[in-house]
Amino acid sequence: MDSPIPAPPPELFGLGLRLRYVETLPGDARRGFVPSLRFHILASPDVVSGRLHLRIGDTPHVRWYAGHVGYEVYEEYRGHCLALRACRALAPFARMVAASHVITCDPDNAPSVRTIERLDVLFLGEVEVPPEDPQYATGSRCKRRYRWLP
Repeated sequence: MDSPIPAPPPELFGLGLRLRYVETLPGDARRGFVPSLRFHILASPDVVSGRLHLRIGDTPHVRWYAGHVGYEVYEEYRGHCLALRACRALAPFARMVAASHVITCDPDNAPSVRTIERLDVLFLGEVEVPPEDPQYATGSRCKRRYRWLP
């Protein structure tokens, strides 16, 4: 996945929601960060209910701890499968970027585990987050890893 950053479509649609491309965030090679395409999740017109990131590239930090796909649904919009629907809306574009993507989550984040497992992924196992990885500073000590074939 060490290819040029693809031009994302301005919007992606699917399952009653819209992903709106917002920006491309630069990577930071020193920290193992790769460029990331940021999308807003809109479950209704002009109401941002979360965000989704597609990380473009492959480093140990991304492959083992951060994952290629990250999402956050704002608290007041949780419980409506928005993260799952957003990932499915992202899938056609994600396939153009790479054949497979790693998605990770903390083992105690039950909603995220359910979301990821509903994507029909391959469970790769759990790994401890080392103190030198940026995920450790955010409180993560262990990550569940999955391979997603969008």
